[in-house]
Amino acid sequence: MLKSLPVLMYHYISSWPDAISVAPELFEDHLKAMTRAGYRGIGLDEAAAFLREGRSLPKKSVLITFDDGFLDNYVYAWPLLREHGHKGVIFAVTNKIVHEERPRPTLSDVWDGYVGLDDLPQVNNPFRTGKEGLRVRTDLFFSWKEARAMETDGTVRVAGHTHYHRSVFTSPRFSGLFMPGGRKRTFDRFDAPVLFGLPKFEEGPAMKHRAFKPSEELYALVRESVPQDFATAFDHFKEPGRAQDLLRRIREIPESRLGSYESHAEFEERIYEELRASRDMLRTELGREADVLAWPWGAYSDESLRIAKELGFTVLFTTNIGPNPPGMVSDAVNRFKARARRPAWLLSRLAIYSRPLVARTYGLFHKR
Repeated sequence: MLKSLPVLMYHYISSWPDAISVAPELFEDHLKAMTRAGYRGIGLDEAAAFLREGRSLPKKSVLITFDDGFLDNYVYAWPLLREHGHKGVIFAVTNKIVHEERPRPTLSDVWDGYVGLDDLPQVNNPFRTGKEGLRVRTDLFFSWKEARAMETDGTVRVAGHTHYHRSVFTSPRFSGLFMPGGRKRTFDRFDAPVLFGLPKFEEGPAMKHRAFKPSEELYALVRESVPQDFATAFDHFKEPGRAQDLLRRIREIPESRLGSYESHAEFEERIYEELRASRDMLRTELGREADVLAWPWGAYSDESLRIAKELGFTVLFTTNIGPNPPGMVSDAVNRFKARARRPAWLLSRLAIYSRPLVARTYGLFHKR
C-alpha cells in the first residue's frame, strides 16, 4: 500500500521560457520516465478517496496536477497524458474558462493527420504588443466544451481554483503608483478598483487576507489628478515631476484617511461568494459535484478553510511540500513544483514524496 501520495504541480505546458513552464517535449519525457519507473498518474477520485478516507492505492501512484486552466493544458497535456496512460487534474479559474463554440485542435489532431503543428492554437508565445508598443501578457484558457471533452474520456478532471484568482491590498503602506505600462503577469488583478495614479499598496492573496480598501477621498484625489484613459495617462506621467507631485499630495493625507479594512463579516462574505461562484459554475457546466479546490498561490486563512468546507469542498490543495499519508491531509494536501528539469530529477522527487519521513524532513528544510 502507498504510504504517501506524491502530487506534482505543473502550470504551463509550453515552450515559452518561464519559471513555471515545461515544454511539451520535456513534459512527454517526464511521462515516459514515470511509466518506465512504474509510476502511474491516477484519477482525482482515486486520489480523493486516499487523501480523505485512507483508501488504499498501489505503490508508485502519483497525482499529476495543473494550475489555472491554460489552453496549452488542453492542446498538449491532455493528449500526452492519454498517450502514455496517465491521468491528471486541472485546477481552473472558472472566470477564465471561455465559451468557444467549437473545440480547438490538439496534438492528437496532429498525430491523426487532421491538422499540422502550425494549425494548433498559438499558446507558445503569451505576449502581444499593446498600447504605446508595450508588451502585454494575454494567456489563453480552455473552454467549457474543451473541459467537457477532456473529462469525457476519463483522462482529465477539472476542479476549482477559485473564481477570480485575485489579490487584495493588505495595508495602507505603499511604494510608488500604478501607472500605464506593460503587463507581465496574467493573475495581477485586485479585488478593488485600480486607477492610474493609485498608490501601490502592500498586497497579498485574496483568499488569505482581509482587504484594505482605499477611501473615496483618495480615489477622488487620483481621479482629479490623473486622466484615466491609457494613452492620455501615459503621456501625463511622461511630464517631469507629475508622479512625485501626486505622491507628495497623497502623503499629506493622514494614513487613517487613506482607507479602511473590510470587516470580518465582509471578508467572510467575499470568500463565500467567490468559492460559491466557482463551485456552482463547475457543477452547472460539468454536470457533477465539485468538491475539490486548490488555493491560488497556496494561500488561505482559517476562515477561508472553514468556509470552503461549509460549501462542500472536502479535499483542498496547497503549494507546500511534504508527505501526503492516507486519510490525514485532505484539508491541506502538499504538492511539489514540477520544474523544467530532466526526468531523473523528477523521479528523485517522486521517490522523496512517496516516503513520509523523508518527505517531512525534506519539507522542513526546503519549505517549497
